[in-house]
Amino acid sequence: AKQEEPTQTVKTTVEEKPAKEKKAEAKSEQSPEQKTEAKQEHKPREPQMVTANGEKVSHGHAFQSTTNPDDWYFTAKINGVQLKPQKMDAADLAAYQKKEMTVPQLMERYYPTKLMPKVSEEAFRMPKELAGPDGAITIDKFNVYKEKDEQRPDFGKYKFYAQMGDTKMSAVASKEDLNAYFDRVVSPTQLVEKNFGERLHLKSAYEKYQLPEEVDPKGVRVAKDHADNKWKVSMDLGEKGKTSKHEISFDDGYSLFRAKTATRE
Repeated sequence: AKQEEPTQTVKTTVEEKPAKEKKAEAKSEQSPEQKTEAKQEHKPREPQMVTANGEKVSHGHAFQSTTNPDDWYFTAKINGVQLKPQKMDAADLAAYQKKEMTVPQLMERYYPTKLMPKVSEEAFRMPKELAGPDGAITIDKFNVYKEKDEQRPDFGKYKFYAQMGDTKMSAVASKEDLNAYFDRVVSPTQLVEKNFGERLHLKSAYEKYQLPEEVDPKGVRVAKDHADNKWKVSMDLGEKGKTSKHEISFDDGYSLFRAKTATRE
């Protein structure tokens, strides 16, 4: 499938909001009390919080869906720009209505990447280098695209695309990673490391996995299964018995046996 640069539709998906909810919110914002308050004060509304980037958060509130009364959403504005409403957890709604949760706390819960410090613009300029098992890996290109191949199981999903020389990779992007990318709080290099680390045989991709302290690493078994001739990993837990055998992927096997960036543990 043809890889392509991200289009405006990607950002729209992340930031826009349903028309019906816009109407509901607009209606709630133009209450008589607010109009009177504006006439009396004639000054800008004080922000409910200021982000790490100095951006002002205002109009943070919960509202009920007009299409499904059981659903409530939280939304706010940053520097006057409306954020896409996020469906609230029932416990959060109850806490907010009892004034046990504040707007800053709800912002942290539903818009975490909006509050994080942005990385430098330089971090988005390609090419960039990443430490690989055999020296530096040069990232020549990184972008986001929407899968258009209807035959693929991930059709219609947003994906990250990375190119390192002649090597091209893509992976379905999580909502969290997409928001972090568009809000510029994580660099392309970090996203490559996170989403393609195993395929690039990076040591950091495996260091995040740790055996529980109470488990003896000597119990790890990596061996070729003679039934199907595939390498598999299992764990002897002593008195608790043994785990089932799990096939090792090609990339994990390469990292373990060739690149030496992964360990049996």
